[in-house]
Formats: sequence, structure tokens, C-alpha cells
Amino acid sequence: MEITIIGLGLIGASMGQALRGRHGDKVNIVGYDSDQEAHNNGPRIGAVDRAEWNLDDAVAGADLIIISAPANAVYDIFEACAPHMKSGAVVVDTSSSKRAVVDWAEQLLPAHVEFVGIDPLAGAGFSGQKDAHPTLFQGRRVAVMPSVHTRESAIKATVKLIEDIGGNPIFMDIDEHDSFSAAVNGLPLVVAASLLSVASASPSWREISGFVGSNFQAMTAPASQDPALGHATAVTNPDMMVHWIDQLIGVLSLVRDGIADEEARYDTDSALADIFVNAWEQRLRLDNGIEPGRAAENPLPTAGEATMSLMLGRLGQQLMTRTRLQKKDPTKYDRRRMR
Repeated sequence: MEITIIGLGLIGASMGQALRGRHGDKVNIVGYDSDQEAHNNGPRIGAVDRAEWNLDDAVAGADLIIISAPANAVYDIFEACAPHMKSGAVVVDTSSSKRAVVDWAEQLLPAHVEFVGIDPLAGAGFSGQKDAHPTLFQGRRVAVMPSVHTRESAIKATVKLIEDIGGNPIFMDIDEHDSFSAAVNGLPLVVAASLLSVASASPSWREISGFVGSNFQAMTAPASQDPALGHATAVTNPDMMVHWIDQLIGVLSLVRDGIADEEARYDTDSALADIFVNAWEQRLRLDNGIEPGRAAENPLPTAGEATMSLMLGRLGQQLMTRTRLQKKDPTKYDRRRMR
């Protein structure tokens, strides 16, 4: 079987390494990347068997074509490759904006090939080919969004690909995916870029930069990614991005108004306090793997509580349990700490 990977960055290179580790010499993996360094390093890091400088030659014999490139580059890739794809080939795209890419696939790809859109929900905290690793997708979910015209055989081939790299396929509605992706992938890029732009535009940026600590570093980390990724997300998923930016502006307005109000700013039950408390609680739940809407597990009653419940009876036990749950729930913030 011949596989072509177009785009040998973090996702593409990690896929190649995983497939090589899974199948060994049973597959022939061809790579292509417009970046010369990434292109040359593909064979060196075991992501591909060989790298083709000509995109036409790279896809000509491929049974499976994996496109791992910024979404706004996919149109040109489809257009260039379409005349050279062999009959029966399955084309898989890994970009984070699916509606635009599916439309382009229907416009540009020949009828004798199949298209399936996927989004590997992995790679957070990593950047570029240097962080590629064959276990990147191990145990991670991979969203699958086939076209309405995609044949079952192509969907099965895509599911097998995901399982071969160690991922867990989940089928998603394409509109739902693009909204979720804008919220958790696109919006952090916008926030990071905006925060750096605001701070660095100050005439005092040289002095301000000396105060940069872990909070600023963490908040602006997404800005270290290739700007092409952020721009691609913005221009290929504009309506969803605008929606989530509007939500963010609404919350920032509440924060601004709460800080500006000389009386309300000290109220620990105010909208301003609510924002900080809710963020603390939701982040703690995320860090501990507690799904939204699911109650946090609480410790069993202590020996003393068990004895007291026998003495107080059923009503006393209910009251004690309620008090214990309120006191012990680790995801609830004690606002007394704010006073």
C-alpha cells in the first residue's frame, strides 16, 4: 500500500512515524512539504520513506493521501493534485476548519476518489516537526466528518487509519465541529495574538517585558505557532470565529464594568467575582478530568461521621451528608477566601 503525506509538520510527521511503527515495510510512505527543511527531515526522522519534490509525483501512485496543512492552503493542494490522483484513492484532510474544506473537495476532487475530513484532537502544547512522535495520537480522540457522498469503504479505511495511529475515532456533525474548534483552537490563538499585540504596542514595552512571568507566558504560548495556522483558522471559519469572539467581548465588558464600578468591585457575590470563581472551578474540573454536568466524587464518610449518623438517625444523616458534600466538593470555591 502506498501512502502520501502532504505536510510534514507535527501532525503529518507523527502520523507517518506511527504508521511506519505499525506496518513496517508493508507500506510505502511518500512525503511532501513546501518547507525545504521539513521536507528534507521527513525521511531522517522516520516519518516517510522518501520525499518527493514534485507534488504531482507524490500523489500519483497513492492509495491514501493525507493532507496535513493549514486550511487555507488546502484549496491549492486539491487543485494541484486532483488531475494526478489515481482511481479509488482516499483523500483525508486533517485541518481544523471542515466546512470550507468539504466544499472545496466537492468542487475540485475528481469523482473517482473519496474524501473524508478528520481532526486529530491532539498536539496541544507542541509545535512543529521537532515535536513529532509516533505516540502523539495514542488514546486520543480523532473527529471524523465524511462528506454526504463518501462511500462506506472510504469511511472504513479512514477509521482503520485512525486506529493504526492509536487514535479513537468519533463521528461529528460538521457544523458542530467547526464551532467547537473555533472555541478551543481558534479563540486561544486570537487571545494570545491580541494580548501580545496590546502589550508590545505600549511605548513602555521594553520595561513591561521585564515583568513577564508564567501567567503571561502561558497566555501567549499559542502565539508561538506558525502565524499561517491562526490566519487560516480565521479566514476559513469566519462565522464561528466571530460568534466566539463576540462571546469573549461580552465577558470582557462585564469584567471591565465590574472593575470600574467603585462599589460593586468589592462585592464577592458580584458578576465580576462570579467570572473569576467560575473560571477557577471549571479549570479545576478540566484538570481533574471531571466532565461538565457530572458531580465530583466525594470521599466516604469518616468513622466519626458514621457514628454520628447512627446517633442522629436518618434525618441527621441526610443533614450531615448535605453538609459534607458542600464542604468536601473540591470543585467548589469557598468565596470566604475572597474577603
